[in-house]
Amino acid sequence: MKKKKIIKCLALLLLVFCVFEIYIFFKTDKLNYIALGDSLAEGRNPYGEIGYSYTDYFADYLSKKTGLSYYTKQYAKSGYTTEDVIKELEINNHLKRDLRESDLVTISIGANDFLHNINLKELDIHHLLDLKNNVIQILPDIENCIKNIRKYAKEDIIIIGYYNPIPFLFNTSSDDLDELFAYIDDEYQKIADKYDCLYIPLYQLFKKNTSYLPNPADIHPDLKGYEAISKEIINNCSNLKVNATF
Repeated sequence: MKKKKIIKCLALLLLVFCVFEIYIFFKTDKLNYIALGDSLAEGRNPYGEIGYSYTDYFADYLSKKTGLSYYTKQYAKSGYTTEDVIKELEINNHLKRDLRESDLVTISIGANDFLHNINLKELDIHHLLDLKNNVIQILPDIENCIKNIRKYAKEDIIIIGYYNPIPFLFNTSSDDLDELFAYIDDEYQKIADKYDCLYIPLYQLFKKNTSYLPNPADIHPDLKGYEAISKEIINNCSNLKVNATF
């Protein structure tokens, strides 16, 4: 009986060893990266064309640094609001699968919610209170969106913040404007902390580099602006779980 038990134990150990060897053989440090969100994630430029986004620059960095098994920005679409992302999560099983298998997710969302029903042509510095009220109203939607993404994406999630999209209307050195975006950043940071995400604020970056928004009739950055956003993400990669694979 003892001999049979010993044989069984040895057979079990051999099986465990074989499974471990198979795991090591097929294990890869390459990442699955999913980009979600609105026109910024999609890569809309100041002249209405879709091209390179911060997501593409970041994917290039990841590909060189550790390799990518999978990258897509097919779920990033111009005009998307938090409601659109949540609806997509409800009906799109491919998105659910991609998020479950993701190592890294970036999302820029909320700008369209924020600017909804705002007439940019008539906006001036005196409307800042209205803008803050808009932010207060959409914060529950932002949180609900991140909460729903976190249900499926269990690894790193990066939330991309706001910049001032209309510097040609506002004096970017205004203390009131600084206060508004500081409030936005604080509220987004609270949501990021609650759902274990990394938050990347952009207001100061674009305040110092208004040339990233070359078209006064459009709120989207140029390629240098998108590349700068990707660098902000890269500079904070030490705070990510996937940094261990770099």
